[in-house]
Amino acid sequence: MALWFTSPQLGNRRDIQITNFQTNQKYTEYTIDICLDDIRWQVKKRYSEFADFHEELIKHIPTIDVKSLPPKKLLNNNSPDFIHRRRLALDNYLKYLFQFFTINSLQLPECFVNFLDFHLYEVHGIVRKLAEELFLNGDKILSAPGKKPFSISPLQMHAITRRIKLAEPPCDSNDPAKDLSHILDFLCHVKYVQIIGSPDNFGTSTIKTQFLSFDVSFFKSVEELILDCVQTSQITGIDNLKKTVRHLSIHRSLTSIREIALSSLTEIPPSSNEWLISTWKFVTHLDLSKNSLHSLDESLKLFCKTESLDLSYNLLETSIDHLQHLHFLQNLNLSNNRLHDVSDFNARVGNIRSLDLSFNELITTDGLSRLYSLITLNLTSNKLDSIKNIESLGSLPCLENLWLKNNPLTRIVDYRIRVFAVFYNRAKDVWLDGQMPDQREIDRAAVISAMSRAKQNEAAQATMLVRKALSPTKPISLLSSSLLRQTSTNTINNIASSCPSNLSIIEKQPDVVLDTTGSNNTLPTEMTNTN
Repeated sequence: MALWFTSPQLGNRRDIQITNFQTNQKYTEYTIDICLDDIRWQVKKRYSEFADFHEELIKHIPTIDVKSLPPKKLLNNNSPDFIHRRRLALDNYLKYLFQFFTINSLQLPECFVNFLDFHLYEVHGIVRKLAEELFLNGDKILSAPGKKPFSISPLQMHAITRRIKLAEPPCDSNDPAKDLSHILDFLCHVKYVQIIGSPDNFGTSTIKTQFLSFDVSFFKSVEELILDCVQTSQITGIDNLKKTVRHLSIHRSLTSIREIALSSLTEIPPSSNEWLISTWKFVTHLDLSKNSLHSLDESLKLFCKTESLDLSYNLLETSIDHLQHLHFLQNLNLSNNRLHDVSDFNARVGNIRSLDLSFNELITTDGLSRLYSLITLNLTSNKLDSIKNIESLGSLPCLENLWLKNNPLTRIVDYRIRVFAVFYNRAKDVWLDGQMPDQREIDRAAVISAMSRAKQNEAAQATMLVRKALSPTKPISLLSSSLLRQTSTNTINNIASSCPSNLSIIEKQPDVVLDTTGSNNTLPTEMTNTN
């Protein structure tokens, strides 16, 4: 990180030079390359900006040589030879200023900081600018209604962390508005914060904010924290957040949950309660979406009071473990992963009320049949291709909202009616793909449900006959197989004849997939007539 010391430091590198220029019909712009330590950035300035800067600099520091800046030239100032000579002269001027401030151990004046963008890339400049902003607007931000988070970059956090460790007074300029204390006081009281980095270079510099280290122990009252595109292993003071944070969101930063959950612990001790010290006991909303999680590790139990958990846009494929430790979990978002198996899902999660499994690779919902408290279920854009694959959902007594859009089964003739039939008498209470069923759908679903129940009763009676036939009290040798077949056939015929004729017609109708290229997607004539 770029840092300017008022006195020369061993190994501290300072360099400045004009590396290039661009000329048009009106003016010439010079490219200035600044290097502090291992950080470089560029600034582009015209000669007129040099002249204004030099005039202001002389006012603040009269001891600077007035003639150190090359003079103006009104005529023939666009010739290549003149521009080349001026570039060299301006380069020498900037080197002179760097040497002047270094030899005299002077603090950089404000005009110098702004002219060369030190307020964007150098520790002191960044801190001064932020301190002034918070001095002017800090109280307004803290008292603003709503929960709009205060946005601060990893670069600013890194600069504060570096600045506070320097053996320097909090106010290193003549302007009290730029006192470091303004920042520390604000961070101590702010409740909603987001720290957003970037994998790209910041501005014209070589700084990648994603990889900067910083300390978050300055936050004493934060309740909602958003970390986006930061390196969690470079963050210190995380344990202090566990005392206040209630909403925690981390994006584009994690490959495992333990990176943020454990912080000071390397692992959860298997035979002690030491991990309880590290619990995030106030976090009720945990958003870990848009990361690179392949699995859920045991450290998830440290978020023991979580009510809402967002794991969308990760790389989860098969194992969804350790969710059973979240006893207060009600809302779970697993959308946009690679899940293809939800078997025994009821044993992995508690009494959740909302479950989002959209944009995965599920082929069946059998593992969801015992989530009895589930109210909302989103299965949009999976690989469910048959009504049989969702029949288990009919056993969910509280389900009110079901989303099945963009699954292959939605191309089945009378898709909505067949889905409603799965819920029997509860069909009228279930909204499908955001729409409540109309009376026609309810009536026809009831017919299909009745036929399905009749078929189940028929199968049950046939099973009972077989069991009686094979009962030890009646030796099988005394009952001929032909009599068994005849009895079963007679029973089935009697049940079928007692059902309304339209049930038989509907029952014979298979899962027909709609021809999306044709224009006629209506029911066959004989099915329409039955209604």
